[in-house]
Amino acid sequence: MVTRSYVREIALVALLSAASTAGRLALAAIPGVQPTTVIVIITTMSLGLKQGLAVVIISTLLSNIHLGHGPWTLFQILAWTVVAIISHFYGRSRFRENLFVSSLFAGLTGIIYGMVVSIYGLQFHSNIIAYYLMGLPHDISHAIGNFVIYLVLGGRLHQLLNESAQKYFSRN
Repeated sequence: MVTRSYVREIALVALLSAASTAGRLALAAIPGVQPTTVIVIITTMSLGLKQGLAVVIISTLLSNIHLGHGPWTLFQILAWTVVAIISHFYGRSRFRENLFVSSLFAGLTGIIYGMVVSIYGLQFHSNIIAYYLMGLPHDISHAIGNFVIYLVLGGRLHQLLNESAQKYFSRN
């Protein structure tokens, strides 16, 4: 039998995926700046790794319908999965409640995301370091965007998801 909390969880994951997709599409004109990484971080810390991974897969597939699918889609999913796993462990640390430190963490995940996605370049370039360095400005833009988005919206979204998790899902 489907429980009420399960339906609420699915609805919340769908809402977060939709927000991530809409934000990614709305900010597509600014290279590297999009809310997906921040939403994945906060979803994973507040609701859990499973829900964070669901947001990763759904929002990547949905947004790439418009932005374009290709082999890089798998590497984007892989990179955001790495971000979700790291966020799962960061979420257990004492720093998670510090908005500035969490914003710095979000910025760092932009760099990590870029490093993982750059693995895709191994298919075309023998020098992965040179390939990564060519994309570094984009990764820095992603890191700055994550820092600013988390600083502006992260605290409130984190609070809202924590309240929802406590009220509906018996989680922290």
